[in-house]
Amino acid sequence: MTGQKLRVLREFRNYSQEYIAEKLGITQNAYSRIENNQTKITAERLGRLAVILNIPPMELLSDKEPVLHFADSPPHTSPKEDHWKEMIENTRQLYGQVICSKDEKIAFLENEIHTLRRERDKIIHLIEKLTAPAAVVGAS
Repeated sequence: MTGQKLRVLREFRNYSQEYIAEKLGITQNAYSRIENNQTKITAERLGRLAVILNIPPMELLSDKEPVLHFADSPPHTSPKEDHWKEMIENTRQLYGQVICSKDEKIAFLENEIHTLRRERDKIIHLIEKLTAPAAVVGAS
């Protein structure tokens, strides 16, 4: 998610940084740092931003251009609590999937390194046998 995307969505809704910051319970300066990609954002705050901006959290996380959603209700009405909780849970699940995927890649690469080390040891052993002095090879 880029700060530029947040800025576009905020401006589309005609929200000020102060308004968003107030809804998030942070200062305008802290929110400005989010839009300027100077600070990381928590899953909870991501979910709250998605609700405020009326956009699915997945769209905030994607690298694609934002899809602007028009709500049936006025933009300043707050969504139902269950909807907000569902968005946060979906975001947590997404982060869990990303972490699991990275863990699987790490395990795969560790296995590949182990296999390559075994192969290297076999090659070293073979080279040592082939380069051993003739007397030692003949004595065997």
